[in-house]
Amino acid sequence: MLNSKKVGDKLVVFLEGRLDVSVANEVEEELARMIDNENQRHIVLNMDKVEYMSSSGFRACIATLRKLNSREGTLKLCNIRPSVKRIFDVIELTSLFEIYDSESEALKA
Repeated sequence: MLNSKKVGDKLVVFLEGRLDVSVANEVEEELARMIDNENQRHIVLNMDKVEYMSSSGFRACIATLRKLNSREGTLKLCNIRPSVKRIFDVIELTSLFEIYDSESEALKA
C-alpha cells in the first residue's frame, strides 16, 4: 500500500525506492484504485525517495495521468531527484507532466 495524505481536495502519494518492473504494476493498480474507489481527481506524486525509474515506472505514471485526464483531474509530480529527472528529460516526458520542485509548489498550482 502506498503512503498518502489528503491536502484539501488533493491526495499526495509518496513513492519510494526503485519504481521498476517488480513494483510498477502494483503502484499503477493502487493509484487506479484510489482514483476509482476513493474518487480522487487530483493527485500529487511526491517522488523524493524514488531512486530509480524504469520504463515500467513511467508507464504507471502515464496510465495514471490518462485515467485522471479522462475524469478532468490532474496529476502533478514533485521532488524528483536529479538522476530520475534526467531520465524524464532523455525520453522527453517532461512536457507531458506537470513537474514541481517541491510538494508545496505542486499543491498551490
